[in-house]
Amino acid sequence: MTYLPNAFDPPVWYLVMPVCGAGEEVFTRKRYADIVAAKLNSDQHNALVKVEDYLFLPSSIHIMIREGALTLDLWWQPFMDAVLEEIRQLAPDEKLSWCNNTYERIADAEAFDHRAYEMLFLPVWKGLATDPEGYAYNSVNNRAKIDLQ
Repeated sequence: MTYLPNAFDPPVWYLVMPVCGAGEEVFTRKRYADIVAAKLNSDQHNALVKVEDYLFLPSSIHIMIREGALTLDLWWQPFMDAVLEEIRQLAPDEKLSWCNNTYERIADAEAFDHRAYEMLFLPVWKGLATDPEGYAYNSVNNRAKIDLQ
C-alpha cells in the first residue's frame, strides 16, 4: 500500500483492550458490540478520533485509531469508561473491568500494514474462524457497523 507523506500525522495508534471478570463472550455478543460501535461512531461523528481498522474478539477490542480533536491520552480512558458504564446498565451482574490494556504508536506504513494483517488473521490464529473473511466482528465484514472511510 502506498501512503502519502505525513500519512501518520496526526498520530495513529493500535490499541488492545482486554476485559476481565467476564464470561467467554463479551464483545461478540451483538448487544455489547453495538455499544462499542455506537460509541466509536459517535466519537468519529464528533471528530474526536477516526477508526482506521477494528477487531472485536470475545474478550478484547483491537482498534487502530487516528487522533482527531482529542489526543489518545484524553480520549482513551473516557471511551473505555463510557463503554463499561453502558454494559453495566444493560447487565448489572456482569463484573467487568478493563485489564492489561496496551497501545502502540503506528509510525509508518510497515507498522500499519503489520497490525492490519495481524488484526485480519487473529481470529483464524485463535481458532475462532477458518477464514478471516468469515469472522463477523472485524473491519472486513463490519457487522458492528462502524463508520469506516
